[in-house]
Amino acid sequence: MVLSSPVRERKKRETWRLVHAVALRLMTERGFDAVSVDDIVAAAGISRRTFFNYFAGKESVVFDPDPDDPALWAMLLAERPAGEPLWSSLREVLIGYTTAVADRMLLQRRVRLASPELAGCSRELADQFWVAVRDWAAGHADLDNLRLDLTINAARTVLNTSCPHWDADTGITGLHELVRAGFAFVTPSLPERITS
Repeated sequence: MVLSSPVRERKKRETWRLVHAVALRLMTERGFDAVSVDDIVAAAGISRRTFFNYFAGKESVVFDPDPDDPALWAMLLAERPAGEPLWSSLREVLIGYTTAVADRMLLQRRVRLASPELAGCSRELADQFWVAVRDWAAGHADLDNLRLDLTINAARTVLNTSCPHWDADTGITGLHELVRAGFAFVTPSLPERITS
């Protein structure tokens, strides 16, 4: 029996989420280095081949976006009102995205805290997210490529700087406070047409 495409896609998402959840649970309990791919596949009840069909390695289990994330990004970007300053849009999209994936981010943070070797990794969100944001911003902001990239990278830096300072015990609202403070701190150095 051949699975129809929607059924096959749903199964892929379910398998991705199962492996992801099992891996993060094990890494939170034991630490990143103490968990092997064999541990993950045994706990998830899958083969090594299946694991590597979904993830390039252990680090990608921690940081890769959920298969449904691109649709979420598109929805969050489409919801931004016309005429809203780019800087405000970027802040609100980050707040919306981190709210939607709060449970995953909390687990990622706990894995980092339990695994010092991951603490220095600055990849809080997948590069694909920032590509989607930049593509959207290019159509919504009257900026040349240099200024557009500087603005997007400033927003990315706010998030990447906030995350290591985030105490996971404060929940996602603690991260949001840091992100809002970071955006407010950077605002004076951006041109008025981006921020107002």
